[in-house]
Amino acid sequence: MHIFSRFKIPLICFVSISFLYGIVRLYYAVTGGFTIDNINSNLSYDERWSTHQLSTLEQQKVDQSLDQEYTYLGKGCQAYVFESDDGKYVLKFFKYQRFRPQAWLNLLRFIPAISRYQDRKSTEKKNKLDNVFRSWKIAFEQLSKETGVVYLHLNKSNDLHKTMTIYDKIGMMHKLDLDQMEFLVQHKAKMLCPTLKTMIEQKEIASAEKMIDQLLTMLLSEYFRGYADNDHALMQNTGISNDSPVHIDVGQFIYNPIVKDQSVYGQELYDKTYKFHLWLKKHSEPLAFYLQNRLISILGEEYFLKRPYVHKSDVAKIPHIESTL
Repeated sequence: MHIFSRFKIPLICFVSISFLYGIVRLYYAVTGGFTIDNINSNLSYDERWSTHQLSTLEQQKVDQSLDQEYTYLGKGCQAYVFESDDGKYVLKFFKYQRFRPQAWLNLLRFIPAISRYQDRKSTEKKNKLDNVFRSWKIAFEQLSKETGVVYLHLNKSNDLHKTMTIYDKIGMMHKLDLDQMEFLVQHKAKMLCPTLKTMIEQKEIASAEKMIDQLLTMLLSEYFRGYADNDHALMQNTGISNDSPVHIDVGQFIYNPIVKDQSVYGQELYDKTYKFHLWLKKHSEPLAFYLQNRLISILGEEYFLKRPYVHKSDVAKIPHIESTL
């Protein structure tokens, strides 16, 4: 009894903490961590994020995409994703909680070390948000064909006059004033690898080869214009829309003239396709051989000298250079 009494309080604390942790994990599993507060911001107008005036045809497509309800589809590192009722579009809202300083640290700002730490983290988070904003703008203004981005809204406005209904992961309805939201609209796409796997199973090898050709052509077109995607997870971030490859995740695009240099884009292309080539070897040796030959035709003998480079931090990635974006 004495031993039990000695461990009673620690045991109660352990059980309580475990219970609370379980509740939190259950909440995130059920809701995906989505709340309206997480997609709202107090950002003010920033000229850097203004976009071109839409043509009549573009406006019609935007109206078509926004004049319907959306339902929770999933989430990525940077955004919550919702699917349109007609299944043709996805709507992405920023996960602002990732870019905000931890609120509880405000209680400790009187401690100089904590204050300096919070200031440093706030600057880092602001820079990360700016990087994503810039990437989304590149995806819309320069790479809309390659990304399927239909519309981008990064500055609060007063001319959309649209209230959208969305349904979260547990089916709760929310009304959003789109003028006050930062968001992106993109054509919905099928994933690249499952699409190729179906072609392989149905012995549509010629169609699969054409898809690989289109993918390489798309990437090279971007490199030749100085654009690159610092996220090399090609299989996870590439989809098929209107029978053509597109980037699904558009959060790490950069512009830098050095990308046009073959020594740079050659390594980028090799890194980007390395795991994809391994996947093809597992599912179709002929397609893996086809991809390899296409890469050799692009990179020449340098292909055999290259080794995959895995980015372990932002330091190793290609830096963005401001242009006329």
